[in-house]
Amino acid sequence: MVGEVPAAAAAAAAAPPALELAWSPSSMTDANTEALVAQGLMPEKAISGWRSCFTEAFLLKDRTETVVSRSFYEKGFGLPSGAFFQGLLHYYGQEATHLKPNTITQIATFIHLCEGFLGIAPYINLWRALYHLRVYPNKYTPDEVGGAAFSLRQGGKYPEAIFKDNNKRWAEEWFVVANSTPGLLPRTSLPPVLNARWEEKPTEEEMVEVEVLLTELQKLMAQKLTGAAVALSFVKRLTHMQNRKVSRSEAHKRVTLIVSGEVRDKGCPKAYYLKRPTTKL
Repeated sequence: MVGEVPAAAAAAAAAPPALELAWSPSSMTDANTEALVAQGLMPEKAISGWRSCFTEAFLLKDRTETVVSRSFYEKGFGLPSGAFFQGLLHYYGQEATHLKPNTITQIATFIHLCEGFLGIAPYINLWRALYHLRVYPNKYTPDEVGGAAFSLRQGGKYPEAIFKDNNKRWAEEWFVVANSTPGLLPRTSLPPVLNARWEEKPTEEEMVEVEVLLTELQKLMAQKLTGAAVALSFVKRLTHMQNRKVSRSEAHKRVTLIVSGEVRDKGCPKAYYLKRPTTKL
């Protein structure tokens, strides 16, 4: 009949692209990867097990390794990953390579905001109230690499920074690291699959606790806490955890490479830490 799509053609349209089409050949050399180590963004090779894949067209399945991007590490990624990051991937049915680089910063700064400013463990229901997941370039042909990104819901009462779109060619800057325990799920070589959870909000019952936290966020924002200030606080915390002394100017410079607008924390609330513990339960 006219208008019918042959079964073979329909199957071909639904099938994921060949690996050599979904992936760009890696442009990361040993020197590029060693630079991440020198900057303190990634552990040395003996710990991280990194391996550059210069000129390789795509990576075959290997459960002992996971694919990462240089831009991921520049934006706060690290392995072994924490429980919240792993839980987020599991909840939304995502793999690390499905995410765009700025999403890494969104997740990292959210975790820091919860721990450092709200005095709680990162809370999935708060995240669900604030964010939904979007597919790229469209829901019919999502990209295998960078085919998903979180977006703040309209009216979201949250101090998110405005991120710079400086991620050009990031999909070419990939290499592999050891998938240490607790590891990320193995790659499927498939693009992200849209499901109901991408848009799902917390239930009315779940929103009771979320509303309390949103009120606390409003108080922090009224005290001039900005997304850029949270990002700056996160960078300082990250370098402290790495036992690296980083000057204020260096931390500031690193944040300006990620976010747009003014980066300052003068007069903003300060994050909790060992010498400034929270009094909240």
